[in-house]
Amino acid sequence: LGHLSGLMEFYAQDLTISEGLLRLFRDYAEQFIAVLDSESCLSLFRASSDLLKSYSSHHCSSNRVIVHSSEEEQKYDDVLCAIELLIQLGTKDFIDIGDQSGINSMQVSEMIFFGLQQILPLMTRGLLQYPNLCTQFFSLVGFMLETYAEQIKLLPYDLFDALLESLLYGMSHHDESIAKSSLQGLTGIAREHLETRVLDVHIATSQNHEGLIDKCTRRLLMEVIFQNIIWDRIEPAGVALLPLAAIDINRFAVVVQSISSQVQPEHQQRLVAAFQALLKPEVLAKASSTGYEGRKNRIMFKKDFEIFCHEIHSFLTIK
Repeated sequence: LGHLSGLMEFYAQDLTISEGLLRLFRDYAEQFIAVLDSESCLSLFRASSDLLKSYSSHHCSSNRVIVHSSEEEQKYDDVLCAIELLIQLGTKDFIDIGDQSGINSMQVSEMIFFGLQQILPLMTRGLLQYPNLCTQFFSLVGFMLETYAEQIKLLPYDLFDALLESLLYGMSHHDESIAKSSLQGLTGIAREHLETRVLDVHIATSQNHEGLIDKCTRRLLMEVIFQNIIWDRIEPAGVALLPLAAIDINRFAVVVQSISSQVQPEHQQRLVAAFQALLKPEVLAKASSTGYEGRKNRIMFKKDFEIFCHEIHSFLTIK
């Protein structure tokens, strides 16, 4: 595998060979990762990391022109293969097997995030217009951030910002599965920050006058929850809103107050009252709970969130 990944250094400029190597590694991982022993797993990790690094070093600095047509997506099968390789390496079945073979989840997560770091610069808004690429990318990101959100502190700020922007773009996507994967990823980040303050390193770096959490909250409310698209993604939207509100309820209230100023005056108090009924202190206090208490709390919030959505959509009109 090491020798095969080394070929990418010499042939990265040839898209046909690049795609062939990525496809080979993807197919190998798909077929054999469940039965590899510890040494073979680590060998696959190292070779995949080297492969993606060599691939990225050329293609992330190249200027590939994106022209949309019915057949154009096939020209980006190399990017799709890179995404699918990471999906195969990060499957839950692999982690289960890994516990028995000496591979721990930290080794898995570090490799997956290293791989994501290599392909993130390739995932422009233009490429996300291609349905299959978009679906697979958000499937990967949603899974990774739900499972390994603690690793986002390792990303450079510009890549983290690009990742966050892709989630905020995806959560209002017309495709329900893409929206749900995006909201799944946003939830993973919010929960991890609620528990460990994982975003502090990026918050300190951000030059945006609007805080990261405030931005996520505002866009979730304005672009998803207050829109008619909410009904096919109501559950993941509610699951994402709970930890965002619990991180800092006072900041959340400031965002709500700002939004309420855009509502017709006769409905402003009604909107604020709906939020107060939804965000009960005892529910927010258990937002990071796990086990039975956590599940019970989330079920309670889910029911309240559905009531909240029906209530606000009966009168809400944003200016």
